[in-house]
Amino acid sequence: MRQVVRAGRRRIRPVHVQALPEGKTIRHIRLPRVRRGRGARAAGEDVEGAKVRRLDEHDIGAAIALTNLENWGYTRADFVRLLTLSPEGCFVVEANGRVVGVLTTTTYDGLAFLGAVIVSPELRGKGAGKQMMETALDYLRSTGVRTVRLNAYLNAIPFYERLGFQREYEVIRWTGSTATGRARGVRPLRLDDLDGLARFDATYFGANRRALLDLLAEEVPSTFLVAESRGSIRGFLAGNPGGDSCEIGPWVVAPGRGSVSQDLYRGLVAAAGTADVAFSGPSTNEALLEFVRNRGFEEVFRALRMRWGADEFAGDPRGVWALGGLEKG
Repeated sequence: MRQVVRAGRRRIRPVHVQALPEGKTIRHIRLPRVRRGRGARAAGEDVEGAKVRRLDEHDIGAAIALTNLENWGYTRADFVRLLTLSPEGCFVVEANGRVVGVLTTTTYDGLAFLGAVIVSPELRGKGAGKQMMETALDYLRSTGVRTVRLNAYLNAIPFYERLGFQREYEVIRWTGSTATGRARGVRPLRLDDLDGLARFDATYFGANRRALLDLLAEEVPSTFLVAESRGSIRGFLAGNPGGDSCEIGPWVVAPGRGSVSQDLYRGLVAAAGTADVAFSGPSTNEALLEFVRNRGFEEVFRALRMRWGADEFAGDPRGVWALGGLEKG
């Protein structure tokens, strides 16, 4: 739920990485193998004395300590959530018995998002980050994932391109002060909404995020809002308040219904009771860009959405107002 940058944090100085059945069924497809330079070791083998293994709950403290090096603001709950969504798909680099790198993946059947990756300063540029990437991509391919996406900080783009990632579009991070107002046709989520909500969400996200939506329904029931008209879902928004700020996302609205987006936003402001909000959304959503201009939100940074593998699960970014998290799409 939480992004890797919080309101009021300094601009991130990133390392190399930063992250259900929809779409046509494909019986046979060949994904590109991870490109390895001459002399590179296979995934899982030692690189400069480091070895990749799966992340478990005992590693969370070390993972938080690493992400704190860049002030990403991850909490134990964030990593527990990522492990719940993908218990076999999160990895660490260990050297001399110490965790020196971390990477997570979140899979929605044939689509996966990769993110939350950082390597300890003394191992940067020595192959540990590349080794984690190779391990993660090989794992995802072995589970049937056809498409991998991530949100790359701009100075990391060449690294991803060397691994075979292709450019898609920019994602923008905003923060701003809240403003109250009347919210029409907005109510808290009901559990019997989830089936229809997952189908609605998949139209715009590009894959079925039911597992994530179920988690958010448990974690933030009072700030998980649905907009409906005549019994049909027009949009939804989930917010995670913490301190004086509320992290928004996912936030999905049918294109052409800007008033629904406004109502969901005002409903969240009233429910969360925070002074500020923060969220990240696609630069290709013109209605979203107009919304943030009118609200006077501050742009914090930009990332680049990139893709590895099949060009599938594209969704429709015009309906996406906030990601569910830079690390998990």
